[in-house]
Amino acid sequence: DDEDNAPNGIFTVLTDCYSPTCTREQLCYSVLCPRRLEQARNSEWRKNHHRSTSRSSLLKEQEEERLWINTVDKKIYDSLSREEKKRQEHIYELFYTEKDFVDDLAYVKKYWIQPLTDSDIIHIDRRHDVIREIFWNINEVHEVNSRLSKAFKRRQDENPVIDQVGDILLEHVGRFQPFVKYGSHQIISKSAFESEKLNTPEFALFVKVTERLAQSRKLELNGYLTKPTTRLGRYNLLLREILKHTPKEHPDQEAIPKIMKIISEFLSSVNHETGRTENRFNLQMLNERLLNKQMSGMDLDLLAEHREIIMKGTLKKKGSGSESSDMHVFLLDHCLLITKQKFVQGAERYKLYGKPIPLAVLSICLPDQTKRSSTILPYGRPSTGSFTSAANGLEIPPLSSNKGGYPISFQHLGKQGAGPIALHATTFSSRRQWVEKIESQQQAMMEKQKVFDIVPVVDNFFNPFNRVHCAATFDNGKSILFGSDQGVYLKKEGKESDFIRILDMAKVSQIDILESSKLILVLSEKNLYTYSLETLLGHESGIKRGRKISKHVAFFSVGPILDKSDPEKHIQKMLVSFVRINAITSTISILEPYENMDAKKKNKHNISRLIRGSNEVLRSNKELYVFGEAFSIQYFKNIICVGCPKGFQMVDPNSAEVQSVLDPADERNQIIFERESMKPISMFRHHNGSILLCYNEFAFFIDKKGKRLRDDWAIHWEGSPTACVFRFPYVVAFNSTFIEVRHIDTGDLHQVIPGNNIRCL
Repeated sequence: DDEDNAPNGIFTVLTDCYSPTCTREQLCYSVLCPRRLEQARNSEWRKNHHRSTSRSSLLKEQEEERLWINTVDKKIYDSLSREEKKRQEHIYELFYTEKDFVDDLAYVKKYWIQPLTDSDIIHIDRRHDVIREIFWNINEVHEVNSRLSKAFKRRQDENPVIDQVGDILLEHVGRFQPFVKYGSHQIISKSAFESEKLNTPEFALFVKVTERLAQSRKLELNGYLTKPTTRLGRYNLLLREILKHTPKEHPDQEAIPKIMKIISEFLSSVNHETGRTENRFNLQMLNERLLNKQMSGMDLDLLAEHREIIMKGTLKKKGSGSESSDMHVFLLDHCLLITKQKFVQGAERYKLYGKPIPLAVLSICLPDQTKRSSTILPYGRPSTGSFTSAANGLEIPPLSSNKGGYPISFQHLGKQGAGPIALHATTFSSRRQWVEKIESQQQAMMEKQKVFDIVPVVDNFFNPFNRVHCAATFDNGKSILFGSDQGVYLKKEGKESDFIRILDMAKVSQIDILESSKLILVLSEKNLYTYSLETLLGHESGIKRGRKISKHVAFFSVGPILDKSDPEKHIQKMLVSFVRINAITSTISILEPYENMDAKKKNKHNISRLIRGSNEVLRSNKELYVFGEAFSIQYFKNIICVGCPKGFQMVDPNSAEVQSVLDPADERNQIIFERESMKPISMFRHHNGSILLCYNEFAFFIDKKGKRLRDDWAIHWEGSPTACVFRFPYVVAFNSTFIEVRHIDTGDLHQVIPGNNIRCL
């Protein structure tokens, strides 16, 4: 019973203080500290026990003690001018902050690096790498700045009034390269530190205990690790103040600007290297966290040296009702990734939301803004037309705040893409930043890879009631004929006048020019006509009559072929072939200009021309037949190649024999024969003798016997082209929404020209 009634409690005088910053050498901020009496006896503070001991008053006194005025004799201080006093204060601040910086680095070495190196907190197999990743070259920075701090101290000991600091800094500033190496690694150090805390409990406990030490001054390790970066930036701020109060003829007036320039260069290097390191680090993280890279269908090559993240951020995808989900979007230098964040066993991961969109075939539009109506978008003009008014080029501000966000629609052009994806930015400025970054990177890619320039010929002359369907050039490209719904128009180079209508006729679908025969061929409402070029371009008024060649014509083609009448001379003659289509076959009628014939035949036919009319300049040569609907006609040496449902067919004009361009015995060609969706478009002869066959899905090479070349190579179009042209070494494929330019040897996509309702004329 006596024991139960005994006093029970804690005698606080015998306990330690709860404050982690409390020591026996320094007065504690708490008036209830059990060490307070002991501290008062052992410190100079017992003389001032009547003053407030709050933390704010202690900090104030500490700041007052760190003034240069408190370190010099009053007589010396009074002997100086006002400007010199200010100069000395700033020099003193430079000196003592340098010592503080060196002491902080020494603290990191003593209380962090050394214990981690000497203990088993981190497994020995990983210890060196982890310490190196977290602290990097902080020891090098400490070594450089220790020498600088000692030099400052020696100068301070020589005389309380410092005459010059520029000479010391000029001697040491050239050794500041470790700052660049350290600063560029900061993002990796921070990530390594956080990762180690998360994965190693012993390390996390060590961090907690060490950060509570009095020597840590309630500052986390991250606060100390950022000090080298902030210190480099602070030098110029301090030097600028010193320079401001330095006499004009003083040596520091020349030295300090040199020092500041060197430090600025180091800062620029830090920023540059930090950007590069951060970019590589973020790409590495993205590569590790991206789950379904295999679905992309393209090699993202995220770890390539030249790869770059231009912008990243979160956009919202609207769901049903008011629901929305965050989509993490990454704009790389070559494509756009739309991902959804998920966590796998507590680790952050990204899952692709649809295929990556190459920037070359990325189209963006703003559903709440006016759409652009131009056909082909020239370089240097944005593809959205969203933030600039076509009339005055001024930015269109938002009319009011949009609680639902500001939509951006991302469209993957071509057959590889799905439907448009609409995402919402939270602010108008955020959306504008996304659009500007995307368009800027697209523009940079276009300029870097540009093969063809876009030269506008006409803008507002034609309209929906008079649409252009075809065009042909002559006079070495200086003049162009356009066929439209209302006739044939002439446009000459360098002429400021409007288009001249030289033929008034309806629905002109095709034009071609035989300059050697001075003929213009016109297909209007499925009727094929010939006109004299001189008559059409002449200034005489009146009806310009032509000769009707045939009716029910689907299309025609003009091209050269070898004249077999004299094979040794390798003379080419021009042929005009036009196609009439019925339910089963296509009839190809071949015409030949009279100037192709020899002199005897030509004189004989001249008499017939006088009888039939002087405008008869084409004679019938032969009729050929191809099964199914013919799509195209091309001329190769002494044969005519026809594109039809059976593929590319070779037709001999002399024997009328028809056979497949592809060798049926070559098993590699079977896929072409079996795929009904494959539509032949064009054939092009390479300089090395091989032939490129272009279909609407892909293109590949064959030899002159029709056997497949380069088994592992093909051009897979981004879209489904309706026409192809060849300008060595580039193949140009026309889709309705873009034009793709590819190298014939590599198949690489070199240029994409976006637009609307594009047609090859």
